[in-house]
Amino acid sequence: MTTTPRINEQENVEETVHAKKGDTKELDLSELKKELAIEEAEIERVKRFKKQEEKNETNQSDNAAVKTSLEETKPQEKQTTSPQELRDARRKYWQEKQKEEERHRKPFHNFPSFFYAGFWLRLFALLIDLLVIWSINRLIVQSLFLVLRYPLSEESFSAFSLSKLAVYLLYFIVSTKWTNGQTIGKIIFGIRVVSFKEEKLSWGTVLIRECFGRYILKIFPFIYLMVLFTREKQHLADFFGETAVVSENLVRASELSLKEE
Repeated sequence: MTTTPRINEQENVEETVHAKKGDTKELDLSELKKELAIEEAEIERVKRFKKQEEKNETNQSDNAAVKTSLEETKPQEKQTTSPQELRDARRKYWQEKQKEEERHRKPFHNFPSFFYAGFWLRLFALLIDLLVIWSINRLIVQSLFLVLRYPLSEESFSAFSLSKLAVYLLYFIVSTKWTNGQTIGKIIFGIRVVSFKEEKLSWGTVLIRECFGRYILKIFPFIYLMVLFTREKQHLADFFGETAVVSENLVRASELSLKEE
């Protein structure tokens, strides 16, 4: 009799222990479920927050792009709506292009138009040079022909005419090369021959200008009138040699001003 109640008590105790263990297991599972639900909610919230931030960033970048595009289109609208500005821009472009072409055409001695010697100044210098040549022919050539008793014939291809022509051409060639662009007449009136293609006159330039070109000018003197109608006041010999005649005083004054600057 005593053993049966004890056995029953033990069975009851074991049942209560098992019941408690089941309850704890059920409690642990529910808590885990709750914690997992909270973590999932937190993850969802973080995801939504990140998406919102990305959306804001894209909106800001779009706004910045719109602003820059508006800023870029503003001056274009200005240009299209202001014909005066377009005309000014075209004028400036063509002026710069002309300057570049001028520098390419004249790398040396590219002066303003008022630096070039005019028609009358060059005519008076030429008259003095012709007077010097006449004196040389009179004192040397004619005297030599008289001593040698050669005829003083003025025909085109006579020895006396060819000698005077040689003196005429040699005077301009030698004096121009020796003084780098001057003759006696040019020295008196302060003018000088300069080349647009070289710093100093070479023999090739001097021969083209003072031999070939000067001979044509002697035969057709009216060609000198070209000086009146050209920008750099050039005649035919200047065009052949790519030269011009400038006022030496103005060139020196410009060089001094550049040195002072």
